[in-house]
Amino acid sequence: MNRFNQNIMTNAPTDQLSRWFTDSDAPSQYIMLKLHSPAIVETITFGKYIKAHVSDLKKFQILGGTEDKNLSIILTGGLKNDNSSETFHLRHRTAEGLYLPITYLKIIPLQSWGPAYNYTIWYVELHGKNNEELMQTTLETISLRKEEEAVRILLKHLRRRRYKDAFEALSRESGVRLEGQIQARLWNTLVENADYDSAERIMDEAVGGKNKLVNLSNGISDGELEWYMSWQPYTPRWRQISTCSAHVEERLCRLHADLTPPPPPAPITLPPANTADVTCADRDWIDTGTINGSESCEGCETLACDQGACACKPGPRGGHQLVVDSTTGTLYLFGGWNGTEDLDDLWSFNISIARWTLLCRHSVTAGGPSPRSCHKMVYDPTDRKLYTLGRYLDHTQRTPENMKSDLYAWDVTAGEWQLVCADTAAAGGPRLVFDHQMCIDPDTHTIYVFGGRVLPTNNDEVICPQYSGLYAYYARTDTWQLLLPDQHQQNAPQPRVGHSMLFHPVQRRLYIFAGQRNKEHLLDLWWWDVDAGVCGALAAAPATPCPPPPPAAGFTQRATLDPDTDEMFVLSGMSKEKDKRVYNALWVFSLRRRTWSCVYRSERAAVGEPRPRFAHQLVYDPVTKVHYLFGGNPGSQSSPRLRLDDLWALVLARPALATIAGRARAALREAHYRELAAMAARDPSLAPQALHYLRHRVHEVLDHSDPKQVERFQKLATVLFAGGEDIDTGVGAREPAARALSPTAARRLARRRARAASTGPQAELSRSLAAVLGADDIVPELLQPFEETTEPELEPAAWDRDPPRDHEVPDRAHERDYEWEMRATRLRLYDQLCQYFRPSTVPPRADVSQLVTL
Repeated sequence: MNRFNQNIMTNAPTDQLSRWFTDSDAPSQYIMLKLHSPAIVETITFGKYIKAHVSDLKKFQILGGTEDKNLSIILTGGLKNDNSSETFHLRHRTAEGLYLPITYLKIIPLQSWGPAYNYTIWYVELHGKNNEELMQTTLETISLRKEEEAVRILLKHLRRRRYKDAFEALSRESGVRLEGQIQARLWNTLVENADYDSAERIMDEAVGGKNKLVNLSNGISDGELEWYMSWQPYTPRWRQISTCSAHVEERLCRLHADLTPPPPPAPITLPPANTADVTCADRDWIDTGTINGSESCEGCETLACDQGACACKPGPRGGHQLVVDSTTGTLYLFGGWNGTEDLDDLWSFNISIARWTLLCRHSVTAGGPSPRSCHKMVYDPTDRKLYTLGRYLDHTQRTPENMKSDLYAWDVTAGEWQLVCADTAAAGGPRLVFDHQMCIDPDTHTIYVFGGRVLPTNNDEVICPQYSGLYAYYARTDTWQLLLPDQHQQNAPQPRVGHSMLFHPVQRRLYIFAGQRNKEHLLDLWWWDVDAGVCGALAAAPATPCPPPPPAAGFTQRATLDPDTDEMFVLSGMSKEKDKRVYNALWVFSLRRRTWSCVYRSERAAVGEPRPRFAHQLVYDPVTKVHYLFGGNPGSQSSPRLRLDDLWALVLARPALATIAGRARAALREAHYRELAAMAARDPSLAPQALHYLRHRVHEVLDHSDPKQVERFQKLATVLFAGGEDIDTGVGAREPAARALSPTAARRLARRRARAASTGPQAELSRSLAAVLGADDIVPELLQPFEETTEPELEPAAWDRDPPRDHEVPDRAHERDYEWEMRATRLRLYDQLCQYFRPSTVPPRADVSQLVTL
């Protein structure tokens, strides 16, 4: 029972009676809100009582629409068990991007925080748009769109039942197209003409599109199937290129076996702790005794890499930098933290021969940067230079001479370091930062630096964190420009740490995702047009994301971008929760569809997959479509100084276009064979033709390495000997094929309805009478209003004078039934093939007959 609905309009958190509540936890409880006029409702805010209450909504669902009997889901969520109000973003657009007007909003409680408790809503506040001109346009657009879809549903019904004149008349008068041109050709060829060979050619044309030289092996196509391919889920395929060093593997094995670690080395003398100081998540494990960048753990092993033993590969580390040169197939690795000290070695890895090469053992002695971690590095493929900027320093290292922000470049051709700028802050660039992001526009030789924590120079900056804005460095003119300051009121991303920033070379945009500012973990996504200098939000905080959710906020996430598919890949590191759980989850964000999908998740070491880690590095080669993962911190509480030095390759594979095309071809040929088998059941002389088609045409399109396809092929032979019956159909009555009404069929239906009316209600009447007289204990349900049955206008004698044609010519009626059955089979195949095309180019899924209830 709903009580005191008007109370939710008043925000009185101290008044326990100012609420809407129910007297039970039955799932049928709800509250319906009616707006004064239609509006675009974008957000809903739930107020709460001054303290957590057991009847608060733990789970709920919100529906909305312009009619109270026709509502759609616009949010499924839940409230936290606290006293803070919460705001949720509602789905206010259709799948096509049109505004969704709301007049009625229905809140359905699903679960309260107290077990088996009633439901309470304290306060509700709605925000959105209700501009009269906007709403008039929105309502008109939605009305036209509904009418268009209704016409398409009618056209689908008319064509499937072969009401040809009505179909053509409705198409002509409405101007609505049921489907695309290639889909219309496929319908006529396959369903109406049963020309399977031509249908195959049409599907081949759909696969290849305008590009007749389509490469089916890698899925490159501009054909009709491109949309379908983009929605296919990725399958992650990991390959280990190099394992961890022997001493790291030994330690990992001992940790896995939960063995007692060896005796600890001599205690390490640590400087006095400064608990207010900043730390770098890429370098130090948070909440494990980290003190000012040095790790305090009595009983921890020192696993620093011995330089003599590491001449053939880089040693274990985290907080390093890894970049890829797609033009030569080379990885470059610089710096990092090995658990004891910062590193300054520079390595290259030849992907084709899987070999590491030490380019510079100690950069500081070769005129290059000092040892560092939490820095950033980019590669300019035109000038063949590596640029590195930023680093983390603990408070003992923050001397005036160390606090300068230097910018170095490694010339790959010359094989030497160059000091580009001794102090970027003095040149108009950023101060010394760490946990920032940096990427390069190789066409203009411009480096973009955004965010990061400015290393504090005094206690005030420790207490009040300083963040770095968005800077551009123009390599050709050796100049810096501030594009976005730290403190601003613009509709632009706030500077932060622990975020990701990627450059899209085709769109010429920067994409900035997630991060942390002060104590707030951000889950927003912004773009910045580098040419126009404007930006916008794809998902702005504090928006509550719609399912499927984006990656949860955490530390040391890594992101890459594929400019060909417009997809962003995000690999998580360590969760922000109190347990600081280490896990790796790979999410994909489609910039075209603005949707998230999770393709990989690992919380423990598994065979053939990398061990979960954070402070790792992940890079992507957009030419070969391969990710590379190196190093990181496995997150061992018993050995926090342990770091990894393994290298992995990750390929995200979708079904090949050739596979999809093969499925469509196999479905067409199997259906053709079944139709030949059905014809052979009526004319045995056609059996050799059907058998020949099975042995040759069907056999050649199946994958005989797949046991399921082999088994199915073997069963297909039984279809011919079973008289054309479907091998997948069980016993019992089958639903007849849908067909058009005719005068004969209409008379047959009227006759059957008349007979049912004269005999059907008697049994129901006797049961109802027994209930009224008390003979039955069951209380009858309330009757729904119905129309009294009357005799049809057509006299029964007329049936005799004009009998159905199927009684006149049984053979012709049977032939028509056979034709409708075969056509229905081809129609189902057409529906199956429609899944490969865009929804706007195929008939709608809804059917008029599904709207009829009897």
